[in-house]
Amino acid sequence: MNTLRRTGCWGRSLIAAAAWTIGLAWSDGASAQSTRPSTRPTTLPSFVRPPSVDATLKGHPVEEIKVTGNTSVSTSVILNVVRTRAGEPFDPQTVEDDYQRIFGLRKFGNVEARVEPTATGGVIVIFSVAEQRQVKTISYLGNANISTIKLKETVDLREGESLDRFRIAIARQSIERLYRENNYPLAHVDFDSDRLATTGEVVFVIVEGPNVRIRKVNFRGNQSFEKDTLKDKIRSSSWIFIFRNGKLDLDQVDDDVAALRRFYESKGFFDVRVGRRVRFSADQTECQVDYLVDEGKRYVVDKIIFKGNTAVQEDVLKRDLKLQEGMYFDDERRQRDVRQLVKEYSPFGYVYQPQGSNPDYLKIDTRTLFKHDIGKVDLVYDISEGKPFRVGRVLVKGNTRTQDKVVIREMRVNPGQLYNSSELQDATDRLRTSPYFSAAQVTPIGEDPENRDVLVEVTERQTASFLVGAGVNSNGGVSGNLTYEQKNFDITSPPDEIGDLFSDRAYTGAGQRFKATLSPGTQFNDASILFSEPFIFDQAYSFTGELYYRDRNRPDYVETRIGGRTTFGKRLDFENSIGMTLKAEAVEIHNIENAPLRAPEILDLEGTTPMTTVAFQYRRDTTNRGIVPYKGSTFVIGTEQAVPPGDYSYNKVSGSYDIYKALDEDLLDRKTVLSIHTDVGYIFGDSPFFDNFYAGGIGSIRGFKFRGVSPRSGLEDDAIGGSFIVTSSAELSFPLAGDYLRYVFFADVGDVETDLSFGTIRSAVGFGFRMSLPFFGDAPLALDFAAPITKNDQDQTQVVSFSFGFFR
Repeated sequence: MNTLRRTGCWGRSLIAAAAWTIGLAWSDGASAQSTRPSTRPTTLPSFVRPPSVDATLKGHPVEEIKVTGNTSVSTSVILNVVRTRAGEPFDPQTVEDDYQRIFGLRKFGNVEARVEPTATGGVIVIFSVAEQRQVKTISYLGNANISTIKLKETVDLREGESLDRFRIAIARQSIERLYRENNYPLAHVDFDSDRLATTGEVVFVIVEGPNVRIRKVNFRGNQSFEKDTLKDKIRSSSWIFIFRNGKLDLDQVDDDVAALRRFYESKGFFDVRVGRRVRFSADQTECQVDYLVDEGKRYVVDKIIFKGNTAVQEDVLKRDLKLQEGMYFDDERRQRDVRQLVKEYSPFGYVYQPQGSNPDYLKIDTRTLFKHDIGKVDLVYDISEGKPFRVGRVLVKGNTRTQDKVVIREMRVNPGQLYNSSELQDATDRLRTSPYFSAAQVTPIGEDPENRDVLVEVTERQTASFLVGAGVNSNGGVSGNLTYEQKNFDITSPPDEIGDLFSDRAYTGAGQRFKATLSPGTQFNDASILFSEPFIFDQAYSFTGELYYRDRNRPDYVETRIGGRTTFGKRLDFENSIGMTLKAEAVEIHNIENAPLRAPEILDLEGTTPMTTVAFQYRRDTTNRGIVPYKGSTFVIGTEQAVPPGDYSYNKVSGSYDIYKALDEDLLDRKTVLSIHTDVGYIFGDSPFFDNFYAGGIGSIRGFKFRGVSPRSGLEDDAIGGSFIVTSSAELSFPLAGDYLRYVFFADVGDVETDLSFGTIRSAVGFGFRMSLPFFGDAPLALDFAAPITKNDQDQTQVVSFSFGFFR
């Protein structure tokens, strides 16, 4: 009892001292990360002897198994874990495993195994054990906020096991770790050594201390970076009701110190010193964490030196570097520059594997040389070029459902061509962002002195989906959705049973697409069936067929379309394609409200109008595939001619140009992207009002209602569309959380007129958000806020535009 009282007083004194003492620690080179012991020892204690058996006796019959040295542990308990059997051939490996299992009972301080031959040609296996005093009971004193049951689950110690002070110490540390995880950072645990020695009772004495919350995180001495920037580099955070628990973990605070130091060093502050100070309130329930920074001098890159480069000249390597001479050292820029150097070497056949050690492969190491002048470093790129290779075979692994050809055609490489690491990385990105695979990795394999096979390892994703849901769109109101889609369709692989349709066991693997949709809504109803084959007979030809029914409630009438379209395409190369589309539909204008007031263009077409068109299109696409386009451009130009047996004859010419450029990129490959979108169109001849051009809303001029920008007619100024349209948008997109959550700033302009001339140029500026979640498919959630700057008196404006499933 005296021991218990002394321990308790010591623990209370520790906490009281912590409340008044300022803890200060500096880190100027060594990592501040703590070492946390495991709850289980991974190796046997050094005093345990491994079995000593004669391997030459292997195969001799085991005549007897003996156990010696046990007094309190019965022989049957020991033999119960032994796999060696009398009458069976002797196996040294089995005896070694038996030895491990006996020691695993945790009842012995030492175990020995030996084998003795007999006069009759057999062997006797003997296990000698040295019993250790066993744990009689385990109890906990002082735990008021964590239950004894929870403590028992945490401690890897049981009654009846041998007394092992090492394991008891590990158990004590596990309890302290549990308290820290539950926000008791000052908790201290000890055990009664006297009682352990005399009775074999393990009594953990716990001084819990207070539950501490971080009320404030502060930075002192930071001159070059704002507080918010530094907060992003640490994990400790202040308490905010519900949103953040403000847990104080002193080990994590030390880790934060190391993280801040690494961040400063990555920005060129090589002499930085970072410390921390924790100040507690009087009642010890709250604290403030101060991170103390002595930045020192920021180093400038004096010279950039290349060593080992022979295939690529130094001026070529330097031309696109982000980190140039005279600039402050920045490790993010340096890492991006390494990737740029790989791109410069890739066209020449050099194989790059960042983690590889093959001397025949390209390797780029960097180091900094500190100058005599304080604040200057030389950045040295040590390049080991290896030698060029050509592509051998393309091997596919991991595709249990998808046919090899679907993977190979995305690789865009042919046997015999120079191995291009950069292009293969682009191919990997295409596979990862395709609807078929969630992960992809390319590895060069083989021992051929001239060639390297390309091993493509993929992880398939679920491509069949049956969705029941709802959506909302400022252009089209609220709608329900019932959709079956197979993005990796194979029309030649029918199901054995109906359940196969939803489990990727049928109609799967050829890279085709099948989609059936039913979408009833407040403003539109839609039903369609679509089939698409991107490579007809594995050639560069494509086919798409669709049947549809679309019913749309316009402001003063209902527009219903029933029809179908067929598109044949031809890929000229990986970037250029052409296509021809045949479309036939019946367009019905009905349920006209207040007919005498409506525009004559609408009244004249009340009823059903047959429409037949043939369209031709040229498309050039150099953008990256993925959630966020960040490089390249898309150029589309096409013409659509209305032909008999339809009632109209006119020609609609349209074109669009989209360009994307990454302005910045961080270490996580999150990019800040500038995009510019331009659309223009003109109709030659007399077209029906429902096929004219309209503008406004998501995907057009934001700040205006859907179809809110249009020439008008009639007593009520009905929108009837125009024959000439031009719209343009500039958008700057920033990452918030990966590529799945972004925010944008934009400016939109445009005009729609009845002839080839400009009238009022509409314009608007605004901001918005984009969220792309895997379970929503490829369609992001778009939310935009826009304010019109210039407009026509007849335009219909709308500040907020939103959509599930926004495509430009």
